[in-house]
Amino acid sequence: MKAKVFVLFLMMFFEAFNLNAAGINLKAKKTKETKVEAIYIEKISVTAPDGNGNEHELEGLTFLFEITKLKKNDKVLCMQELRDFTIDGISYAQATKEKLGLSVEPKTVIVDSYKLVEEDPDLKDIVKNEKSGIVMQTIIFGSELPQKGKVSVTVQVGWGDVDKEKNSSSNEKIEDFNFEFNLSELAESEKQEVLKLINEFKKDKDFSPEHLKNYSQIIEFATKNKDVQITISTDYLPKLNSPDDYSYVFILAYICGNLEKQLVSGNYTNSAKEGIEFELLKYKQLKEIHKDISISFFEDMM
Repeated sequence: MKAKVFVLFLMMFFEAFNLNAAGINLKAKKTKETKVEAIYIEKISVTAPDGNGNEHELEGLTFLFEITKLKKNDKVLCMQELRDFTIDGISYAQATKEKLGLSVEPKTVIVDSYKLVEEDPDLKDIVKNEKSGIVMQTIIFGSELPQKGKVSVTVQVGWGDVDKEKNSSSNEKIEDFNFEFNLSELAESEKQEVLKLINEFKKDKDFSPEHLKNYSQIIEFATKNKDVQITISTDYLPKLNSPDDYSYVFILAYICGNLEKQLVSGNYTNSAKEGIEFELLKYKQLKEIHKDISISFFEDMM
């Protein structure tokens, strides 16, 4: 059977590429002419259509490599597009084809470091050479990633002479820069970011629906992480008539309390008690703002 091809267009790349603190960075690799730094690597997921219009849930990795020229000359960047990585020595592209029957087309974007920071000032913290660096952004989607395993990825970059007549480069010299890390590092980074968000929500007293979208990563993590066990029942939530009654606040609070207990303890079993306690905390905060509010589910606990 001929493998279906997913083409991840540039627009999809930028929509999916949403940096948060859940990524990792790796030690720079250097030769006489070039320094390459893995400034950001993150596990990511996306829903993408195939050629028949069917939607598929895919996982993958986002890579940001910053490239710095170490010699002052007129040479221009040349490179081989990053198209694959291995997990415990096995090609991710090949594994995707075998498991899903899909061939995923990676996308790479090259941008000057200073331009990247101009477009998104929040990236200033991860960029190492804002003045003259070049960032290679690559996103590769495919089959589900395992929780553990050593990832090996090779960046192939170098420099060539400018051929003004042909508007191209010549005498190109490309070098390999290999980076390795364990997928468990990404999982731990994501866990710590979720715990940080839960702690922020614990102190946050802005209960508007728009503001609470800032915590959507918590819901996504709780939904997609296979270890997490959260049971939502009417017994654990107040009986409210509509979102105007802040039901969305208490649902998020219940998930946060339940999830926090599991992540901190390492015991991934449903923790309704901690979920309800978190709800009660948010109710008390809500009463500080709206003193006339009264919900019997919580009043009976106070």
